[in-house]
Amino acid sequence: MMGLAVMLGGVALVGCGRIADPDRIRIARVDGTYITRGDLFKLIREMEDTERPKIRSRSDLLRVLNQHIDASITVPLGRRLAEEGKIRVSREAARERFFRESGDEQEQLRMMWEIEVPESGEITPLMQLYNLNPQLINTTKTIIEQRTDKVLEKMIAEEAVAHLAAIAIQNGELTLDETDLEREFRLRRDSLKRFEWMRFLAIRFPAAMEGALEQAAALRRRIDAGESFDAIVEEYLQRDALPLLRPAEQMATVIESEIENNPNLAKFRGFWLAASGAQPGDIIGPVYLPQYQQMTQDAQGRASVVDMPDAYLVFKVLELHPETEMTLDEAKPMLAPPILIAKQIQRLREEHGVEIYEDKLPDPAQLRDEFGDPMFGF
Repeated sequence: MMGLAVMLGGVALVGCGRIADPDRIRIARVDGTYITRGDLFKLIREMEDTERPKIRSRSDLLRVLNQHIDASITVPLGRRLAEEGKIRVSREAARERFFRESGDEQEQLRMMWEIEVPESGEITPLMQLYNLNPQLINTTKTIIEQRTDKVLEKMIAEEAVAHLAAIAIQNGELTLDETDLEREFRLRRDSLKRFEWMRFLAIRFPAAMEGALEQAAALRRRIDAGESFDAIVEEYLQRDALPLLRPAEQMATVIESEIENNPNLAKFRGFWLAASGAQPGDIIGPVYLPQYQQMTQDAQGRASVVDMPDAYLVFKVLELHPETEMTLDEAKPMLAPPILIAKQIQRLREEHGVEIYEDKLPDPAQLRDEFGDPMFGF
């Protein structure tokens, strides 16, 4: 009898062990459905390597959990409002955001996206130049489209929340007071900057033009030898006015433009290494300027956006404003939207009965022992 009791006791303990499985511990609830530790582990495990965050504390786990909960509410909401025609986000905008968020790979991904692959599958001279082949380009384009799908889904969800926030503001259900703005300003003050800004007059040599860099360097030698930059500009303006048979991308032209030193735009770092801190009247160049978009006006004053291909510039600084910290009043247009969006998300969480049990989150140190470094980015 004693042996039977011990055996039965052992079975009960095994059963209790299954019930107390750590993966089944509830850490949150949304719409009456519980989220367990196991659900959170699975979510992190299945993330793309580039998206998986460093998990060093319970706060890191809480951030991942909150993001998952918000997405579980806003993604279906965005899908529904888009189907109803109440919001719209273009795929081109999503692809552009993916490129901007690709860090050091941005320019390479943009270049491969633009390369046309012949139906015959032959390797073109452009592919040979960059040591590429049709299979690699097509694979990269597929990856870009897959990542664009994810970004588009996220942008539609964001647009849905903004749409509801705007309605709530109109109805007086959502408000923003000075205390909210001041609190956000204190939290973000170090990052709220008016970027260094420059207006310049340039002679530009399109990179596609044969000998572009050599011609830009020759122009610079003329200036260093004592010729006036303004006189050379007049010379090129007269050339621009003459009827030419060559296409525009094969011509040096004079432009007046402006540019902002935004540290998030990595492709302009080379330009600003040469131009940052310059004074009005300084002559700079040759400097490589990647492709960018410029706002122009026609004779009737109608504004349009023109794509400016990459080029080598020799330019004179006309006006420059150094980086400065924003005041509260200057920052308000930037501070208000995220505050209102956060308030609207909180309203959605209340509607969906969101509950989070922070004390039930696991200790990341235990997870490291169980899953190892690769899963949690240690």
